[in-house]
Amino acid sequence: MSEAWKQWEGQVVDGEFYLRQYLGGCEHSAVFLTEHGERGLQKAAIKLIPADPGNAELQLSRWRLAAKLSHPRLIRLFQMGRCQLGDAVLLYVVMEYAGEDLSQILPHRPLTPAEARDMLAPALDALAYVHGKGFVHGHLKPANIMAIDDQLKLSSDGLCRMGESSGGRRKLRVYDPPEAARGTISPAGDVWSLGMTLVEALTQRLPVWEGKEQGEPALPETVPAPFLDLARHCLRRDPGRRWTVAQISAWLQHTLPVPQEQTTAGPQEAFAKRRYIVPAVAV
Repeated sequence: MSEAWKQWEGQVVDGEFYLRQYLGGCEHSAVFLTEHGERGLQKAAIKLIPADPGNAELQLSRWRLAAKLSHPRLIRLFQMGRCQLGDAVLLYVVMEYAGEDLSQILPHRPLTPAEARDMLAPALDALAYVHGKGFVHGHLKPANIMAIDDQLKLSSDGLCRMGESSGGRRKLRVYDPPEAARGTISPAGDVWSLGMTLVEALTQRLPVWEGKEQGEPALPETVPAPFLDLARHCLRRDPGRRWTVAQISAWLQHTLPVPQEQTTAGPQEAFAKRRYIVPAVAV
């Protein structure tokens, strides 16, 4: 499917956004490098998805609402709309360009406990803000924890209103909580996805679970001790028994406080500088 998307390199979306380079995608979406800005063009990313007549307006509405959110740990959405490339009718959203993400690091090495702590802090800040505004992230995974310069940010193009249904029963994705199979979207689901991401970041392995009604996920034995209890509280099958974002933040500050030498530069800056020393996948 990548070749089908790649053919649109060099095209212009909505008379404004030149598709400079195909960055990646799947059967249902593609991301290109483009430019955006009224006062001098800057790098941006543009995501294209097929315009499904049944939910195109809902998706555009979600993007418009997400674009109104403003937090230093969230990827900004600039513009969205409909377009046509050849015979394909598409939706597009233009957003901040992130040069790398966590999924590009993990094939090379796991995060150290210090790096994991520095990854959690901005992710929790962003989730607390999103949940406080009545939204759910719904797509938390390593590929959606991104780096822009020395700042770590969460993607925002998949946000949903709290209480929305994902549309009945569906097949679970790797980082989805069990209740997502019933179409349930909630902050507790984000906590599950954060737990899955944390375990993978620390061990390069995902927790093992069969998606059945009983039993908790089996965690890799190599999860460092400070994080083992946290992962277990995030990955409770019962959403009501999972820790909240506030509880995780309190645990982090109490159990793994920021080292004194990081308080001036900021833990996230130090983390970003340490983490992105391995070659990234070419984008």
